[in-house]
Amino acid sequence: MAVGPAQASEDGHDHDGVHEFHETMEELGEHTERIVKAINHEDWQWVAKEARAIADHPRPPAEERQRIMAFAGDRRAEFQDYDHAAHQAAADLADVAAMEDGREVIRAFADLQATCLDCHASFREDFRAHFYTGK
Repeated sequence: MAVGPAQASEDGHDHDGVHEFHETMEELGEHTERIVKAINHEDWQWVAKEARAIADHPRPPAEERQRIMAFAGDRRAEFQDYDHAAHQAAADLADVAAMEDGREVIRAFADLQATCLDCHASFREDFRAHFYTGK
């Protein structure tokens, strides 16, 4: 599989053909930060909106997904399980927020954060080493 020219992002790093994935991860982080703010304001509708944006985020283009799955190699199923778990945790958070139960929102948000943390712990360092240059 041929990899096209690398693209530079606003952070100055070269993301070697996974530019959209990187941008999506940045946006997911922004949604997560807004969830924290919304929880602090006890604005459950806002929490639900941001959680739904995480659950329903756009997928990277097919070529990027192929590069990512090639990177994951024999750990592809694990990577996909983490992705599914994060989408499900975000959807669960949106559902709980719609019920306006603050304690359950916080629990569901912790579950979402744990799924993100677990994936990052398993893949982030290798992913960065594989795709990013100029670190």
